[in-house]
Amino acid sequence: MDISESIEQAISSYFSQWLAQHPYLAWSIAHPIPSLCLLLLGIFSLWGLVKAIGRGIEQIWLFLLKTPFKLLQPIFRLIWVTIRRIFGYTSPVTTKPAHNLPAERIERIVDRLYLLNQEQDLLLQELSTLTNLTPRKSAAPITSDTQYKDL
Repeated sequence: MDISESIEQAISSYFSQWLAQHPYLAWSIAHPIPSLCLLLLGIFSLWGLVKAIGRGIEQIWLFLLKTPFKLLQPIFRLIWVTIRRIFGYTSPVTTKPAHNLPAERIERIVDRLYLLNQEQDLLLQELSTLTNLTPRKSAAPITSDTQYKDL
């Protein structure tokens, strides 16, 4: 028996024993493509886990840094309101019954819509006078102002 054969046999027996102790590695050597797919799946899973841990740590730090300010915010607001009252910058707050608030809001919205409608009518009149003064160069159809009112 030659020395090279004995070295080869020793390495072969050691490797076969090692593969017998680790059957998953023996399977991965016998099936390289599924093993590569599983390896990539494992790498991407670990990468996602590391990113999730990083985001979690970031959220924890942001929470810890924001908490004192959120806890002290009512105190700062009270100090600010007090300072404004001392120097007379606040307007008197009138308390209104809760059942009147939606009706008043609806009334304000209707008034605002009426004013916007009047402004729209004025702008449309001005536009019509301007278009009547300038000569028409194109034959593009002009929509009437009644079409806009219907929308």
